[in-house]
Amino acid sequence: MDNSRVEICVHEGKLIGIVEKGVYGDYYTAFRGIPYAKPPIGELRFKDPVPAEPWSGGRDASKYGNVAVQLNDFTREIKGDEDCLYLNVYTTKIESLKKRTVMVWIHGGAFYTGSGDASFYGPDYIVQKDVVLVTLNYRLGVLGFLNLNNKVATGNQGLKDIIMALQWVQKNISKFGGDPENVTIFGQSAGGVLVHCLTLSPLAK
Repeated sequence: MDNSRVEICVHEGKLIGIVEKGVYGDYYTAFRGIPYAKPPIGELRFKDPVPAEPWSGGRDASKYGNVAVQLNDFTREIKGDEDCLYLNVYTTKIESLKKRTVMVWIHGGAFYTGSGDASFYGPDYIVQKDVVLVTLNYRLGVLGFLNLNNKVATGNQGLKDIIMALQWVQKNISKFGGDPENVTIFGQSAGGVLVHCLTLSPLAK
Protein backbone atom coordinates (compact mmCIF):
# COMPACT_ATOMS: atom_id res chain seq x y z
CA MET A 1 0.00 0.00 0.00
CA ASP A 2 2.84 2.37 0.86
CA ASN A 3 3.94 4.50 -2.15
CA SER A 4 1.04 3.34 -4.33
CA ARG A 5 -0.42 6.02 -6.59
CA VAL A 6 -3.92 7.52 -6.50
CA GLU A 7 -5.54 9.56 -9.27
CA ILE A 8 -8.25 12.17 -8.89
CA CYS A 9 -9.58 14.86 -11.21
CA VAL A 10 -9.95 18.46 -10.05
CA HIS A 11 -11.29 21.34 -12.13
CA GLU A 12 -7.85 22.05 -13.60
CA GLY A 13 -6.94 18.47 -14.53
CA LYS A 14 -5.82 15.07 -13.26
CA LEU A 15 -3.59 14.74 -10.18
CA ILE A 16 -1.56 11.66 -9.32
CA GLY A 17 -0.97 11.51 -5.57
CA ILE A 18 0.91 9.02 -3.42
CA VAL A 19 -0.06 6.84 -0.44
CA GLU A 20 2.34 7.19 2.48
CA LYS A 21 2.70 5.75 5.96
CA GLY A 22 2.66 8.32 8.75
CA VAL A 23 4.83 8.34 11.86
CA TYR A 24 1.93 6.87 13.88
CA GLY A 25 1.54 3.90 11.54
CA ASP A 26 -1.54 5.17 9.70
CA TYR A 27 -1.74 5.60 5.94
CA TYR A 28 -2.80 8.75 4.15
CA THR A 29 -2.77 10.02 0.58
CA ALA A 30 -0.69 13.09 -0.21
CA PHE A 31 -1.24 15.39 -3.17
CA ARG A 32 1.64 17.85 -3.23
CA GLY A 33 2.73 20.74 -5.42
CA ILE A 34 -0.73 21.57 -6.76
CA PRO A 35 -0.71 24.95 -8.54
CA TYR A 36 -3.56 27.17 -7.35
CA ALA A 37 -2.47 30.23 -9.34
CA LYS A 38 -0.33 31.11 -12.32
CA PRO A 39 3.37 31.63 -11.54
CA PRO A 40 3.65 35.26 -10.30
CA ILE A 41 6.59 36.08 -12.54
CA GLY A 42 7.27 38.59 -15.31
CA GLU A 43 4.28 40.87 -15.75
CA LEU A 44 2.53 39.15 -12.82
CA ARG A 45 5.27 40.07 -10.32
CA PHE A 46 3.77 42.25 -7.53
CA LYS A 47 0.32 41.70 -9.07
CA ASP A 48 -2.76 40.02 -7.64
CA PRO A 49 -2.76 36.25 -8.19
CA VAL A 50 -4.40 34.83 -11.30
CA PRO A 51 -6.09 31.37 -11.24
CA ALA A 52 -4.02 28.46 -12.50
CA GLU A 53 -4.61 27.28 -16.04
CA PRO A 54 -5.81 23.73 -16.77
CA TRP A 55 -3.24 21.11 -17.72
CA SER A 56 -3.47 18.07 -19.97
CA GLY A 57 -2.60 14.55 -18.91
CA GLY A 58 -1.80 13.47 -15.38
CA ARG A 59 0.20 15.78 -13.10
CA ASP A 60 2.60 14.15 -10.64
CA ALA A 61 1.52 15.32 -7.18
CA SER A 62 4.02 13.33 -5.10
CA LYS A 63 6.54 16.15 -4.59
CA TYR A 64 6.33 19.62 -3.10
CA GLY A 65 6.29 22.70 -5.30
CA ASN A 66 8.88 25.46 -5.04
CA VAL A 67 8.99 27.45 -1.82
CA ALA A 68 8.79 31.24 -2.02
CA VAL A 69 11.99 33.25 -2.37
CA GLN A 70 13.41 33.72 1.13
CA LEU A 71 16.52 34.10 3.24
CA ASN A 72 17.75 31.10 5.20
CA ASP A 73 18.33 32.47 8.70
CA PHE A 74 21.04 29.90 9.45
CA THR A 75 23.13 29.87 6.26
CA ARG A 76 22.24 33.42 5.14
CA GLU A 77 21.66 32.03 1.66
CA ILE A 78 18.74 32.86 -0.60
CA LYS A 79 16.56 29.90 -1.55
CA GLY A 80 13.24 29.38 -3.28
CA ASP A 81 11.67 30.53 -6.51
CA GLU A 82 9.23 33.24 -7.56
CA ASP A 83 7.12 30.44 -9.08
CA CYS A 84 5.85 29.33 -5.67
CA LEU A 85 2.04 29.35 -5.55
CA TYR A 86 1.42 25.69 -4.74
CA LEU A 87 -0.63 23.87 -2.13
CA ASN A 88 -0.73 20.36 -0.68
CA VAL A 89 -3.68 18.19 0.32
CA TYR A 90 -3.55 15.24 2.74
CA THR A 91 -6.52 12.92 3.05
CA THR A 92 -7.43 9.40 4.13
CA LYS A 93 -10.87 8.75 2.59
CA ILE A 94 -11.25 10.13 -0.91
CA GLU A 95 -14.36 8.09 -1.71
CA SER A 96 -16.12 8.72 1.60
CA LEU A 97 -19.86 9.39 1.29
CA LYS A 98 -19.65 11.66 4.32
CA LYS A 99 -17.63 14.77 3.55
CA ARG A 100 -15.14 15.58 6.27
CA THR A 101 -13.89 18.68 8.03
CA VAL A 102 -11.19 20.62 6.19
CA MET A 103 -8.35 22.44 7.97
CA VAL A 104 -6.13 24.90 6.07
CA TRP A 105 -2.74 25.59 7.65
CA ILE A 106 -1.05 28.95 7.06
CA HIS A 107 2.64 28.80 7.92
CA GLY A 108 4.49 31.39 9.94
CA GLY A 109 7.94 32.89 9.47
CA ALA A 110 7.73 36.65 10.08
CA PHE A 111 6.33 37.20 6.57
CA TYR A 112 9.74 36.54 4.98
CA THR A 113 10.43 32.82 5.46
CA GLY A 114 8.65 29.45 5.70
CA SER A 115 6.55 27.19 3.49
CA GLY A 116 3.67 24.76 3.51
CA ASP A 117 5.82 21.65 3.22
CA ALA A 118 6.33 19.20 6.06
CA SER A 119 9.81 20.31 7.17
CA PHE A 120 8.40 21.54 10.49
CA TYR A 121 4.71 20.62 10.49
CA GLY A 122 3.85 17.25 8.98
CA PRO A 123 0.29 16.01 8.40
CA ASP A 124 0.63 12.82 10.46
CA TYR A 125 -1.22 13.90 13.60
CA ILE A 126 -4.10 15.82 12.02
CA VAL A 127 -5.00 13.22 9.39
CA GLN A 128 -5.54 10.73 12.23
CA LYS A 129 -8.50 12.88 13.29
CA ASP A 130 -10.51 12.21 10.13
CA VAL A 131 -9.68 15.66 8.77
CA VAL A 132 -8.62 16.75 5.29
CA LEU A 133 -5.54 18.96 5.70
CA VAL A 134 -4.44 21.65 3.25
CA THR A 135 -1.11 23.49 3.48
CA LEU A 136 0.11 26.18 1.11
CA ASN A 137 2.85 28.55 0.01
CA TYR A 138 2.32 32.28 -0.44
CA ARG A 139 4.62 35.08 -1.59
CA LEU A 140 6.93 36.43 1.10
CA GLY A 141 8.94 39.57 1.79
CA VAL A 142 8.75 42.40 -0.72
CA LEU A 143 7.30 40.07 -3.36
CA GLY A 144 4.38 39.34 -1.07
CA PHE A 145 3.79 42.50 0.92
CA LEU A 146 5.37 45.53 -0.79
CA ASN A 147 2.89 48.41 -1.14
CA LEU A 148 3.85 51.38 -3.33
CA ASN A 149 0.34 52.84 -3.31
CA ASN A 150 0.16 52.52 -7.08
CA LYS A 151 -0.64 49.96 -9.77
CA VAL A 152 2.91 48.58 -9.77
CA ALA A 153 2.54 47.11 -6.27
CA THR A 154 -0.86 47.45 -4.60
CA GLY A 155 0.26 45.53 -1.52
CA ASN A 156 -0.64 42.38 0.40
CA GLN A 157 -0.09 40.01 -2.53
CA GLY A 158 0.76 37.27 -0.03
CA LEU A 159 -2.61 37.69 1.67
CA LYS A 160 -4.35 37.67 -1.71
CA ASP A 161 -2.48 34.47 -2.58
CA ILE A 162 -4.00 32.81 0.48
CA ILE A 163 -7.47 34.00 -0.50
CA MET A 164 -7.01 32.47 -3.96
CA ALA A 165 -5.87 29.21 -2.36
CA LEU A 166 -9.05 29.23 -0.25
CA GLN A 167 -11.10 29.77 -3.41
CA TRP A 168 -9.35 26.74 -4.91
CA VAL A 169 -10.30 24.77 -1.80
CA GLN A 170 -13.95 25.76 -2.18
CA LYS A 171 -13.92 24.60 -5.78
CA ASN A 172 -11.98 21.36 -5.44
CA ILE A 173 -11.77 20.00 -1.90
CA SER A 174 -14.84 17.77 -2.27
CA LYS A 175 -12.77 15.69 -4.73
CA PHE A 176 -10.50 14.81 -1.78
CA GLY A 177 -13.36 13.87 0.55
CA GLY A 178 -13.54 17.31 2.16
CA ASP A 179 -16.57 19.46 2.95
CA PRO A 180 -16.27 22.94 1.37
CA GLU A 181 -18.91 24.17 3.83
CA ASN A 182 -16.77 23.15 6.83
CA VAL A 183 -13.36 24.77 6.40
CA THR A 184 -11.23 26.02 9.31
CA ILE A 185 -8.17 28.20 8.73
CA PHE A 186 -5.41 28.22 11.33
CA GLY A 187 -1.80 29.30 11.51
CA GLN A 188 1.26 29.92 13.62
CA SER A 189 3.07 33.23 14.24
CA ALA A 190 2.75 35.27 11.02
CA GLY A 191 0.29 32.62 9.84
CA GLY A 192 -1.91 33.40 12.85
CA VAL A 193 -1.71 37.11 12.01
CA LEU A 194 -2.81 36.34 8.47
CA VAL A 195 -5.77 34.34 9.79
CA HIS A 196 -6.79 37.43 11.74
CA CYS A 197 -6.38 39.59 8.63
CA LEU A 198 -8.56 37.19 6.65
CA THR A 199 -11.38 37.59 9.16
CA LEU A 200 -11.26 41.34 8.52
CA SER A 201 -10.77 41.38 4.74
CA PRO A 202 -13.88 41.76 2.56
CA LEU A 203 -11.99 39.85 -0.15
CA ALA A 204 -12.16 36.71 1.99
CA LYS A 205 -15.95 36.62 2.23
